[in-house]
Amino acid sequence: MPIESQINGRIATLLDRMNSRWNALAENKGVFQGSQRQPDILVIQQDGRPVVIENEYVPAAQVEAEALARLGEQLESSVATTSRRINAVIALKSPIDLRNCGGLDEVDSLLAGGIALEYALFRGQPPTTTRFPERGFVRGSLRDLATFVVQASVPEEAVEDAVSILEDCITTAGVILRQAVETSDDTKYEIVKHLKQEYGDQALRMAAAIMINALVFHENIAGQHGVKSLDQLQNDEILTRSSLLAEWRKILNINYWSIFHVAGQLLVNINPPRIAVELLKLMMSSANRLASLGVFQSHDLSGTVFQRLIADRKFLATFYTRPESAALLARLAIPDDGRWHDPEQTKSFRVADYACGTGTLIHAAYRRINLLHRLAGGAPERLHAHMMENSLTACDVLPSAVHLTASMLSSSHPHETYDGSRTIVTEYGKTDSGGVSLGSLDLLNGRTVIRPLIPMHTATVVHGVGEDRVSLDVDMPHASQDLVIMNPPFTRPGSDWEGEDRQSDYIKQFRGLSVDLETQREMSALARKYAADTCAHGYAGLASWFVALADRMVKQGGAIALVLPLTALHGASWKKVRQLIAQEYSDVTALTIAAPRAEDQSFSADTGIAETLIVCRKSPGGPENRGLFVSLKRRPRDEMEATELARAISALTEDPTIRPLEVGPFGGRALVVGEERLGEVIDAPLGEDAPWSVAAVADFSVAQAAYQLARGRLWTSRIREQETQTIPMSTVQQTGQVGINHSNIVGPGGQTAFELYRPATIASSFPMLWSHNAKRETRLVVPPDSYGRIKIGKEDRAFDIWDTRSHAHHNADFRFNSQPLAVAFTEQRTIGGTAWKNVLFAERTLEIAYTLWGNTTLGLLCYWWHSSRQQSGRGRMPISSIRTMPTLDVTALSTEQLAAAESIFDDMRARKFLPANQAYEDPARKELDYRVLIEMLGMPESVLEPLDLLRLKWCSEPSVHGGKRTAPPENLD
Repeated sequence: MPIESQINGRIATLLDRMNSRWNALAENKGVFQGSQRQPDILVIQQDGRPVVIENEYVPAAQVEAEALARLGEQLESSVATTSRRINAVIALKSPIDLRNCGGLDEVDSLLAGGIALEYALFRGQPPTTTRFPERGFVRGSLRDLATFVVQASVPEEAVEDAVSILEDCITTAGVILRQAVETSDDTKYEIVKHLKQEYGDQALRMAAAIMINALVFHENIAGQHGVKSLDQLQNDEILTRSSLLAEWRKILNINYWSIFHVAGQLLVNINPPRIAVELLKLMMSSANRLASLGVFQSHDLSGTVFQRLIADRKFLATFYTRPESAALLARLAIPDDGRWHDPEQTKSFRVADYACGTGTLIHAAYRRINLLHRLAGGAPERLHAHMMENSLTACDVLPSAVHLTASMLSSSHPHETYDGSRTIVTEYGKTDSGGVSLGSLDLLNGRTVIRPLIPMHTATVVHGVGEDRVSLDVDMPHASQDLVIMNPPFTRPGSDWEGEDRQSDYIKQFRGLSVDLETQREMSALARKYAADTCAHGYAGLASWFVALADRMVKQGGAIALVLPLTALHGASWKKVRQLIAQEYSDVTALTIAAPRAEDQSFSADTGIAETLIVCRKSPGGPENRGLFVSLKRRPRDEMEATELARAISALTEDPTIRPLEVGPFGGRALVVGEERLGEVIDAPLGEDAPWSVAAVADFSVAQAAYQLARGRLWTSRIREQETQTIPMSTVQQTGQVGINHSNIVGPGGQTAFELYRPATIASSFPMLWSHNAKRETRLVVPPDSYGRIKIGKEDRAFDIWDTRSHAHHNADFRFNSQPLAVAFTEQRTIGGTAWKNVLFAERTLEIAYTLWGNTTLGLLCYWWHSSRQQSGRGRMPISSIRTMPTLDVTALSTEQLAAAESIFDDMRARKFLPANQAYEDPARKELDYRVLIEMLGMPESVLEPLDLLRLKWCSEPSVHGGKRTAPPENLD
């Protein structure tokens, strides 16, 4: 029976074998200054801070106190020369099975076999300390613990100091550059030209960031290939521009073109010279301060610093994927599947980002690969040159983006040089050959090469290594990537959410980088050509083109990992993307965030829209394909939480006990880290035609109830399966007829026949219910708000439109938290408009029944389930979605039931309803539910109490209440 100290020794030995850059020691005395106390395990790293592990057998009642007592201890100088203070301690709880085993060989076998350990991290200095997780312990194998140690070793204080130094430098440098611009118009022109950004404070800060970054990397490679250090270049302690630029030209003949070319072009054009001298003096001082921290000489820490810098929007104005989101996506996309011990297999793993932005995603993927290879006993720094030259592809149309990406990737092993890279600034807009380019999207046109942007006044290529005078193209074979990971631009046409691809809106997708209108037209025409036979769609916007590109470039068995707008999962214009994934991909995982505000549902920074993370593997899924849908309560707070969250999700992908959508309404599997419930997971079919409505649902029992309702069963979480009620359900198009779209009624198009006027009167010839007006829409009967006048020569067309008028009008843009009605009724048959779409039935009584049902809690649930919920508190439905929405089959109702509907309508037509999200407290809604279900459909009153709970659950969904104060209280008083 091994004693605890022996277990510590075995854990330390096995940890030591997992990472060549650290030294794991067990039970060593005399390591702390002025103390004889000994840590159970001490991990000392070459490029991080030391981490102590305190271990006890379960129940480990004292392990947390022991861990906290180690914080603040100082290591002897003989043990560690840098980072000697203990700022990170892991409390480890070993299972009883280790104590009860027969010997140390069995201990090794259990640890290597993945026996579950429990651990938590304490950081900081007493009395200010933090704990992760906040409650409970993370469970994982010894290999998982090793990853935990790596993350715990990041010297947060040094990183924060480095970020602060960079921020100060960039802010001051921006002020200095403004002086140059005010003195020299040429300087302003050159900054705008080389950055391809509009002039402003953000452009000045970006220019400063690029130059200080180049100085930092200069120091990293000094001493190699004869490159002189900054100190060696100084003359009387002054660094001159000419000497620095000469050395950078030398570097360009060796390496790092993406980093030093743009920086050099900016620096050489700063005038007058005295301002350049002042700027260099500032940057030199900052570089020296950064060098004293040791951060930029350490493995992968400079990438962390740049992530933090980019995350501060006041310095670099660019949308980017949050580092924690990137870590989550990369961890899900790159499994620990046993290949990583082999250097050749690791080198052959190819990753691409064809819209790399600031490089956060491809950098996260590279960090994941490095970690897996190192934990398998490898030395990833030995593979760095090959990875940069052959395995990592990053493209963007902005030089500043490629510069930041190259910096992030190179920072993984800052002392390792390489002879080329695939970080590429692509052509965009007009090309020298007289045509137009769409950047990376040119690969959709059957091409397998990319023409990089050519620097001004030279015939060389912006390539990873200096000057390539052999070929202007970079080979990018289709089906060549093991992983395509992207957060593509979401640019789409402006206001036309029906997906009709108006030319005037469509070309706006290409207006960036000062592209003129005629070029935009050429680019949009080219994009439409590329879209043929792909999943790209005009209204979905450029992001759908990049999905098509990812599909084109990934190999069979490879994976795509994407950040997309939430509407990709249920928007009508994204249907072809969903079909592609359902038919051609398997192992589909979709993550969303069920939060009240759109910005809290985003995995990116500053997009202000709800998003989804999608990971899937290219392997035909077939008609029965399914996916794992993860609904988070919030974004992960940091990369450590993201890693543990991803590990928990990955474990569930192979769990056969996860409750599927189709079973009873009892919720999904809780997603837990420590003792905190971070979300729910559910298994659901990937419908090729239907929206993936299960996304971004906080309580999956509501989704399951909606799924059952769409199939004709009233089944809530408090109804036994044998007590479920049958409801005749159909779709709108199978029971009635949906009218035509507003853009074919009023507007400049040739199909329109009316001019719109307001307000409508009792004598209006062609009344319309066109727009929303909250004050007019609180009762079931809503008066027309507009009327149409026939255009000259459009009389026949006008009467064709008039024939589509109806009493029932479907809400096409339903704000659940401010509007009461999903269906409105007009006394006289009326034309629908932008907000309300006509739904015609054979008889007025059927339209009455449809109106009643649509405004019950169950009708609202059907609407919510089928709508696009890009914005919290709001559901949208284009006409194509209205047609397929599940609804009560009013044509199946008996004469008695229809008579009951008329009686209910007459009694309730004047009742005021509260907004839909307040259904839980709305007496009118509850009365309508009672009368429709009990009096009209003949259900037993026993359904009312379960319905009360379903109503409350639905109103508690963030996508319904949108954070309004009228939301139900979360907790009991």
